[in-house]
Amino acid sequence: MVLTVILFSASFEISLSSVGLLYHKRYDVVIMRVLTSLFALVAAASVLAGPPSSAELLAKASTAAKKDGSNVLVIFHASWCGWCKRFDKFLDTTDEGKLVKSGLEVVHITVLESGAQKADENAGGLDLMIKLGGKDAGLPFMAILDAKTGKMIVNSLQKAGNARTNTGYPAAPEEIGHFVSMLQKGAPKMGDGSVRKVEAWLKANAPK
Repeated sequence: MVLTVILFSASFEISLSSVGLLYHKRYDVVIMRVLTSLFALVAAASVLAGPPSSAELLAKASTAAKKDGSNVLVIFHASWCGWCKRFDKFLDTTDEGKLVKSGLEVVHITVLESGAQKADENAGGLDLMIKLGGKDAGLPFMAILDAKTGKMIVNSLQKAGNARTNTGYPAAPEEIGHFVSMLQKGAPKMGDGSVRKVEAWLKANAPK
């Protein structure tokens, strides 16, 4: 009788332990499902929100430029633009390009996309491009803005108001010359020595 009670007691305790273990496992599964759902919702919200507006990008770049004592180089680009990619490669992978980035706060604004890439455009980007003189100028179109006032110092049009004279990627001698003048006017932080290094690189690596 005593043995039977002991065995029954032990069996009951094991059963309770099993139930508790099962409960904890189910609880963990529920928690994991809830967390997974929350992460999915956050990700979906980010996608639905889309890319930041041009105003947001410009405000962020201007704040950084003020702290750094520089101005803002705005580059209007698109995914299909080969010359845009070439200019970005120059900025990102060469010592001379990095001199430009150290002397200016660079911000990219996506415009003139089509199809599935249309959603990648920064809201208000095309309006800003037009405001800065880039209507029908093609890509890349660039402008240097005063970080403190937001006013344009210079843009990539070799002749003011003439969209056909957009420098784009500075390849031809006159394009390189205009880009150099942009840096001289809008990037005093670079200094003449750095500007001349950029000029020399662009001339030495100009497309044939």
